[in-house]
Amino acid sequence: MSGPPATAVCLVRSQWGIGSDVLIGYSMVPGESFEEERERLAGDSFGEFVAWDGIGDAAFGYTERLPVRVAYHTPAGHTEGWVRVGEHTVWVRVNRSMVPLEEVRPLLEKVVERVSPAMHEHQIVLPDECLAPDHPVLARVFGEVEYARGDAGWVCSYISSRGWVLRAVGMMLSPEALQEESEIGERNTGDGTTRRVPAPAGMVRTRGTDDRAWLDFILVDATRQMLEVRLRDAESGSRPVGVSEADFDELMDVLIEAWRDAVG
Repeated sequence: MSGPPATAVCLVRSQWGIGSDVLIGYSMVPGESFEEERERLAGDSFGEFVAWDGIGDAAFGYTERLPVRVAYHTPAGHTEGWVRVGEHTVWVRVNRSMVPLEEVRPLLEKVVERVSPAMHEHQIVLPDECLAPDHPVLARVFGEVEYARGDAGWVCSYISSRGWVLRAVGMMLSPEALQEESEIGERNTGDGTTRRVPAPAGMVRTRGTDDRAWLDFILVDATRQMLEVRLRDAESGSRPVGVSEADFDELMDVLIEAWRDAVG
């Protein structure tokens, strides 16, 4: 989940165990994201833009075409579709290059068929496996939780009344992806974009050095588990003012405990 404005996203991960093949999102509050994206993508010379009739109140599709490949043998580029239904926006994105727009439209139509006012009536929907929105450490460091979404599997996202976003994503890696992540982690530490921080036995924990967010990565070789936690100010795009490294460490401790309880 990102914000503001708050947007809930369903992620369908690839067989490699990392990255997301398909993303399905909907706005949780009214906003101008549909109009903003339509204007931005319609003028993009690196892709194909198509206006669609007959879906919601207004809709469009866009395909980015890049002739290169990225990590995990995934073709670069993506194809996406957006639709406005009343005051709210629904979108889908397929993270594969050269996916025809006509293959994305039916998926977008299926999502729109399931749009319901109930999607926007409940600001906080979290499973027990996620850190409770009123947890004292979360409340002290992050502030009052205004929106939250989660999945027992384990994804837990929060937006505070301060406009801060906290996102914790746990995933099971394939052996190949674990090896790839380990090598990436070593390279990032070597070039200074991350640094090692203390971690419990059996875990490798690194922290991003970029001041655009508090960002931690944790790898557990024995179970091929990975955790990524990111905390940022959505408006400024930087680390929240007033959150020290000690504060973030305290928050990480309770998030790691909740993650390990959930995934074993």
